[in-house]
Amino acid sequence: MKSIVLILGFLLFQQSLQAQVMFVERFEFESKYQEKDFMVMNRPGGLIAFRSQPERGFNLRTRLQLILTDFQLEVERFSEVLIKDNFDLAGYDLDGDYFYALFQKGSSATSDRYALEINLKTEEVNEILLEYVHAMDLQEFFVLNRKAVFLGISEMRPLVQILNIENNDLFTVQGVYSKDTNVLQIRKDTELGLIDVLLSKRDRLKDKQLTVFSFDDEGNKIREVNISNPNPRENEFTEGLLTPYFEYQQSILGTYGKKRREAYLGLYITDINQFGEYETKFYTMEDFPNFYSYLPEKQQERKLRSLERTLRKGKTPYITDVLSTREIVPMEDGFLLHNDHFIATNPRYIPRDGMYANDAYRFFPNRTLFHGPVSGYHYNPMFYSPRHPYSNWQQNGSYKFLSSYFIFIDREGRVIWDNAFNLENKTVDYPGKFGEIAYDGQKLHYLYLDWGKLKMSYMKNAEVIFENIPFDFELINESERIRDTQEQSLSLSWWYGDYFLLSGKQKIRFLNDQNREETRDVFFMTKIKVDGDLYVPDED
Repeated sequence: MKSIVLILGFLLFQQSLQAQVMFVERFEFESKYQEKDFMVMNRPGGLIAFRSQPERGFNLRTRLQLILTDFQLEVERFSEVLIKDNFDLAGYDLDGDYFYALFQKGSSATSDRYALEINLKTEEVNEILLEYVHAMDLQEFFVLNRKAVFLGISEMRPLVQILNIENNDLFTVQGVYSKDTNVLQIRKDTELGLIDVLLSKRDRLKDKQLTVFSFDDEGNKIREVNISNPNPRENEFTEGLLTPYFEYQQSILGTYGKKRREAYLGLYITDINQFGEYETKFYTMEDFPNFYSYLPEKQQERKLRSLERTLRKGKTPYITDVLSTREIVPMEDGFLLHNDHFIATNPRYIPRDGMYANDAYRFFPNRTLFHGPVSGYHYNPMFYSPRHPYSNWQQNGSYKFLSSYFIFIDREGRVIWDNAFNLENKTVDYPGKFGEIAYDGQKLHYLYLDWGKLKMSYMKNAEVIFENIPFDFELINESERIRDTQEQSLSLSWWYGDYFLLSGKQKIRFLNDQNREETRDVFFMTKIKVDGDLYVPDED
């Protein structure tokens, strides 16, 4: 009798686990493991998946394959476009009803490039010549109102050029191409028709300052805001992220630390009003009481006692590990900051004064860049930085992730709450953003991939409900089975609301019409619904 009760309890517990993560829709497309991976982007009404795939047989022809789906992952259209011989996909973007694909022949700054403009409604294809775009190591490409924007490195300096697709006019943005300058972020605001560039630059005294440039889609400068550090000798801005505009105001959020030392002091927020006036607030460990909440109770108590001793001495406590602001979720009443707390265990890790911990992630238009063998990764064809060619990441990188740390700050700059999820010292070979979040102002779901499983953590009203619960991948058709999953093809991203999207390649086992077992190789996209409120803790 006791064993029956235990079995029933286990089954009920498994059902409650399954209900938290539901695989609700699935799309499949025949694709062998050795073929190229599809990349996936959101679009109005659904998704677009695309890849450049060589034709089968003994020829050099390659085709750009496009798949359009709706929100239920039902196919709306599949199309192919022939690509010039020996050109590879090097960038892409969506602008209204147009999809843009940038192609490059070779990987050097002087490589030939061209682009395709594809009307997703009519399937009309327009070739865009780029012969007058300056030679550069390309780091970002996007399109705003049919103006192609290129960010790259030329002669060790950042360069931004804007090409008018309709008349081929080319404009070089002023103020960016400068010595000792790094572009921390470039973003487009489709609603306002603006391009924002956030720069980090050292002056003649080697003090670091931030500058925000805003340009219209023709390259005309709309504003320039130079943000000075009130105490540059003691600390400096290490990175920054620009928020979207809210009531004509914008903010920069990021970390700051000791000058030229791998020691972080906390976070800063710079609020910029419509007149270009700004105010900067600095936050230290004293403002984050739950920073060490991911630790076991005794370790947490030791950390807090050490923190109190430092504060009693009138000193500012350090964060000796890497703290990097990955994502900002703007809400009407404030900001949710998603930060990664990790250790760079590789001696060849480049310090923040050169390339920032998440520099590679920032320049990518898709949110799923550089998930490594634990979390799945896609080759980023745009990442040709001479300092970090992609082939070196796996060989050189070693990054131990301690926690995902979240802070909610209201519009007045007050810290409302902070808390953290333990990442169980997960070691990967890339320093980019770890995990994906869905946040609605009350519920925070956090998901990541871990060796063929989906792991989820959940907060509600700033309280951690559970952490790192594993879930197996599931199929919609219960008569089929997953025979194998290609780990390196997997990609996970938040889609909308409480839905996430998982994509990659799998081998599926099924029975044919003759009731014989067969397998098929597919690229898949699976829509996942999450609900942490369905969690039932195991009393044992």
